[in-house]
Amino acid sequence: MKAGLLEIGSEELPASFINPALQQLSRLAEESLKASGMKYASLQVYGTPRRLAIVIQGLADRSPDQEKIVSGPPLHVAKDAQGQWTPAALGFARKQGIKPSDLAIENGKLSATLHIKGVATRHLLAALYPQWISKLEFPKSMIWEETHFRYPRPIRWICALYNGELVSFSLAGVRSAKWSLGLGPWAPKKVAIPLASKYLMSLKNQCVLVEPEARKESIQRLADLAVKRIHGKVHMSEALLEQVSQLVEHPVAILGNFDPDYLNLPKEVLVTCLEHHQKYFPVEEASGGKLLPHFVGIRNGMSVHQDIVREGYERVLAARLADARFFYDHDRRKPLSSRVDELKGVTFQQKLGHLFDKKERVKKIMDTCAAEGGDVGDLSKARRAADLCKADLVTDMVREFPELQGIVARLYAEADGEDDVVSRALEDHYKPITLTGKLPSSPTALLVSLADKLDTLAGDFSVGLIPSGSADPYGLRRAAVGVIRILEASKWPWRLEWLIDQAVEAQPSHVQNASAETKHKLKVFMLQRFAALLEERDFKPDEVEAVLAAGIGLVPEAVARLDALHQLRKKKEFEPLAVAFKRGMNIVRQAAKGGGAGDTAPVQSDLLREPCEQVLHKAMESAGEEVSKHLAQQAYRQALESMVPLRDPLDGFFSGVMVMAEDPALRANRLALMKRLVSMFSQIADFSKLQQ
Repeated sequence: MKAGLLEIGSEELPASFINPALQQLSRLAEESLKASGMKYASLQVYGTPRRLAIVIQGLADRSPDQEKIVSGPPLHVAKDAQGQWTPAALGFARKQGIKPSDLAIENGKLSATLHIKGVATRHLLAALYPQWISKLEFPKSMIWEETHFRYPRPIRWICALYNGELVSFSLAGVRSAKWSLGLGPWAPKKVAIPLASKYLMSLKNQCVLVEPEARKESIQRLADLAVKRIHGKVHMSEALLEQVSQLVEHPVAILGNFDPDYLNLPKEVLVTCLEHHQKYFPVEEASGGKLLPHFVGIRNGMSVHQDIVREGYERVLAARLADARFFYDHDRRKPLSSRVDELKGVTFQQKLGHLFDKKERVKKIMDTCAAEGGDVGDLSKARRAADLCKADLVTDMVREFPELQGIVARLYAEADGEDDVVSRALEDHYKPITLTGKLPSSPTALLVSLADKLDTLAGDFSVGLIPSGSADPYGLRRAAVGVIRILEASKWPWRLEWLIDQAVEAQPSHVQNASAETKHKLKVFMLQRFAALLEERDFKPDEVEAVLAAGIGLVPEAVARLDALHQLRKKKEFEPLAVAFKRGMNIVRQAAKGGGAGDTAPVQSDLLREPCEQVLHKAMESAGEEVSKHLAQQAYRQALESMVPLRDPLDGFFSGVMVMAEDPALRANRLALMKRLVSMFSQIADFSKLQQ
């Protein structure tokens, strides 16, 4: 079996573009090879700042012959009143390259069976390779040559092989070739690739590591060696390692130094200067975690002129640290609390006022929540934290280093002698920052974070700033997930729908003209985000829909009900029970449409004429008591299990009686029995939403 290779060589790509592009390239290759019927043993993608590549192992010499069925126009459009083919049918046949007599009819539509002959793999790849490149999508692209092809950076070479043969095509003014390029200006000569399977080794011999994981391992090893002589340890965050590995093709570690006086700055400030701004790895003591006045920089290229490179690294860092020292010292001339009034000069949103107004709304929402009960800690501390939580946004440090917002507030509050719980809440109230990120660490911080996110959501929805498609410039999806996760973790007794109402009503009066519509839209949005979050946890979409059909309510209870349903669904007794419930639900709904459902009335035992309905009623009485007991204890799995014995009585009931009897009294009584059944099940989930 043979291998295929496609390498797209370009000027240096942004680091953040590489991994998403490789994921796309892998997906495009898998889909198109599958569509062509071409089997392969394995597929691997590789990327560096100057190249994206894919190697496909185990390809056959030809793609297999295939049969493809294509649907055409409906029969009533394909034939006229006399049974003759219409222009639509003739055009469909002509387009497929077959005679009208070869057309078939399936499911009321014309269909054509096409016999597609396999082609030589090299010719197939010559068609597929340029398609894969053309379909890659990037956050930003550019046009640099006369064909107006779009790509993030100019394409300079394309290496395309099937085993050792050239796969010939042209794209973006570049002709495919059997060679690649080495390590930038250090190796400008062409590198011959004799076989697709020798791609990695051919470039490794030219000091290019095309495997991202290999570059990560090399960076870690070289950095550890660099700090060995100073008895230090590299402080290596996974995020920075990932980023740096996409900035280089041949990593070289350089140990640099900075003035020890800067160690007086807070560690968070120093680490930000090193990691975020310079992409350097901080160095710590081998034990203890205290920073040392050293760093490790990773350069791309050969290990030459190290002293000159080190000097450049140190000079740039010294300027950055001097800025940080100046801003920190300037900020510390007055306490953080004295900056709160300055928030009146910072607009949050034109129609929603300034940040001072926002923090006042946050306090109002917190007060309303606390009045409803629940362990919110010391409310006075939460109010103090709300007053200070945005104050660092007007400091020089955050203006220069915006990624330190929240962290600077905590540092300054600690230096001012604020309560530890308050200080920590100033940083924590931004959490969770990601879908699975850490939550705030105290009830106080949880409350401030919840109120802040609710205010942002309610405010933006009130003025029409609603996410659409993939666009979410204000991070409202992240805020919504944060609200849900906080409510799940805190177990506060507040229904999400009620919280939304309070947050919308806390907004300025001049944006509340359509508050009812705002509440509805925000509730739908939160329901969607909750569903998406639960599906990320591998719950099935129909299970999520069934549980959330009646709204979210208390978030922890909704999650517990979903987990109970998910677990019970694995049992063989569940499916027949769900089918029986759906049947009962359909009967109730049909009766309601016909005006025969009426109000819910108690079941009259003297009207239970048939033994099967007497058995069902008795079983429901017994199950109902068990269900109520378990629901009171929030034991949802046990509540569902208490319904399992209803399976056989329900089967007997549906087999033995007609619910919609001619006798109005019997019909009403049997409908009441069905309504009670539906009501019992619906306390957990709407089983009618479950798929077979």
